[in-house]
Amino acid sequence: MHHISKFCAILAVLAAVGCGDNTTTTTPTTPTTTVAAVSPSATVLLVGQNQVYTLTQTTSTNVVTWTSSNENVLTIDAAGNATGVANGVSTITGSSDGGTSATLAVQVVPVYAGNWAGTSTVLACTDLVGFASAGYCAQSLPVTERWTLTLNQSGLAVAGTMTKTEGANVLSGTVTGSIGGGGDIISLTGTLGGFARGANLVLTPISWDTLATGSSITGTWAANVTSQQILGIATIQWRLTGTAQ
Repeated sequence: MHHISKFCAILAVLAAVGCGDNTTTTTPTTPTTTVAAVSPSATVLLVGQNQVYTLTQTTSTNVVTWTSSNENVLTIDAAGNATGVANGVSTITGSSDGGTSATLAVQVVPVYAGNWAGTSTVLACTDLVGFASAGYCAQSLPVTERWTLTLNQSGLAVAGTMTKTEGANVLSGTVTGSIGGGGDIISLTGTLGGFARGANLVLTPISWDTLATGSSITGTWAANVTSQQILGIATIQWRLTGTAQ
């Protein structure tokens, strides 16, 4: 009898454990972190250009405060209206009273779009083989030549057409380039061609560094000159000055 009662007691305990435990386990959820951002993400503005910025992840009841790290380069008012003032970089910050904030570094660059014209003065010239025999550099030093540029501008890219006088003639062609961190055009590539000095000449820019300040542009550039009729090559460096037309 004692064995039966012990067996029944064990069954009762097992039944209680198997049938009476209705505990539910819940996995805790990780709260979502709200990350604000400045919109649009327009990081390049022209001098004089306006852009309206907003702070995302805010509501209509939030008050957003805007600041510029360098108001000499870019200003921004309480409504997020930014204006490019001068060449340089400024970081704008939008802070909401709801506790969110975000920053955006904006580069303000000169306006290169449009027509430019000026002069290039030869600083150095090296001619080889047929160009040396023809006295190409002797004819070029220290000559001042006319040039023109017609450029379109998008962000940090420029493209357009260029002409340069070559003796009594003109070389012309298309060019593309890019604007660097200092706001200057740091490269301009392409080819200018035409009949000049008794031969078909091709001028290929190999370096370019010019900066526009208002309606004036200054800098230096260099190019190689080749020809189908002349063996060899000439490499020339110029100082450039010009104005917007």
